[in-house]
Amino acid sequence: METAKLTLRPTKEVIELARKMAKEDNTSITQMFSSFILSRNKQKNKRKEIPAGPLTESLIGIVKVPADWDYKSEMEDILNEKYGLKS
Repeated sequence: METAKLTLRPTKEVIELARKMAKEDNTSITQMFSSFILSRNKQKNKRKEIPAGPLTESLIGIVKVPADWDYKSEMEDILNEKYGLKS
């Protein structure tokens, strides 16, 4: 497989962690990064293939939310409240 150069700029802490993980797995950081990207892509494609179950299908459309509702922000607020964190 043809390779190309990619420059990343992680923190020193991340670099040291990557080196440690690669050494423990007897692999290179490049191979570890490649495996991670390919795995994420495979997972993403796999999720698309799973059809919604009958219960999920029956619940679709029950709740109406505003078009501009940001579920990520809502989840962040809920988790911050649950774990006593400040945003």
